[in-house]
Amino acid sequence: MPVPDYGVWRAHPVHYNIDHASQDPKSPHLSLYFTETRDKHSDKCHHEYTGSGKEIRGLNRAAINIKSVDKDSRIVYWFNEDLDENHLTDLLADLPRGFHPLGEQQTPDLGLDYIRNNIINIPSGRLLVHDTDTPKNELLDLLEPRMQAAIREHADIYLFGSRSNSNSGSEMHNIHMNQGNMPKYQADDGIFQDGGLIFHFARAKKWIGLFITFTSQSAHTDEQSGHAIGSTTWADFFNEDMKEEHLEGSVAIEEVSVNSRKYQLKNCTEHPLQLASWKIHNSHGEFEKLPSTAKLDAFASEVFEAPKCVLSDQGDNITLLNEKGLKVAGVSYSAQRVKAHSSPLVFAH
Repeated sequence: MPVPDYGVWRAHPVHYNIDHASQDPKSPHLSLYFTETRDKHSDKCHHEYTGSGKEIRGLNRAAINIKSVDKDSRIVYWFNEDLDENHLTDLLADLPRGFHPLGEQQTPDLGLDYIRNNIINIPSGRLLVHDTDTPKNELLDLLEPRMQAAIREHADIYLFGSRSNSNSGSEMHNIHMNQGNMPKYQADDGIFQDGGLIFHFARAKKWIGLFITFTSQSAHTDEQSGHAIGSTTWADFFNEDMKEEHLEGSVAIEEVSVNSRKYQLKNCTEHPLQLASWKIHNSHGEFEKLPSTAKLDAFASEVFEAPKCVLSDQGDNITLLNEKGLKVAGVSYSAQRVKAHSSPLVFAH
């Protein structure tokens, strides 16, 4: 069965703590404390809260993994500061504060999916090793200033994960990828049920997201079950010696014409590619299979028509899968971008 009590919680951050190796050597977390009200804790800084254990009375807690319990304890993280034009932000902006259960919907409405929401640029991911000989932690160096700013500016946060109850309030767990798991955790697999943390700084009109996977998880997952496809894990993907072997990024979606349903694809490799039976998907489950003659010469671009893959002017996700169902490329656009830009929409790579 999928992860329990999955949903998204819109709230305000008010405090955070970080576990170090001496405190929790096996499974350290970053604890982010939050409330649904804007003013109750608005003047407190993160260091003003004290208490025993990890619970703080009157506050809810999100437990964010910064180390895996697997043999390879590293995690991979993406810090996306360009979420403004992702279609998911269209759906989150009007969500009332509080927890919203999403259950086993397996639909792209509000559930987070790293692969199908096209919310991460996979090659930009970074490996994190917790508590090495140096005190430097790249993830925390990036995250702490944003958390401090979010607390100071009363920003909104959107926490995706599993809700559970504690003595002091509610907690959010599984704030990481929840598909493509190793056999031990395969029962948690599912699509559109990934965990993550998204900040919205309303005054600056800025959306920022943190997304985390474990190195043991698969880089490709089944479209229905979320189970791993193939043997390539995130550890393999970020192995410098193997990078050129990976499919992701070999073809880019350069331009999309929303009304005419035309897609410009580019071969990013130095050899020709056959695209027969590759599929272009939208966020509503519709797709168009490319013809048997479809191909791209080395570094060449070509426009393909996909009349069955209808794109929405209210924002959409576009994903390119190869003949084996493995993701090759993906882009996303918001309703605001459609209003602000003339067709075609151009995507930078």
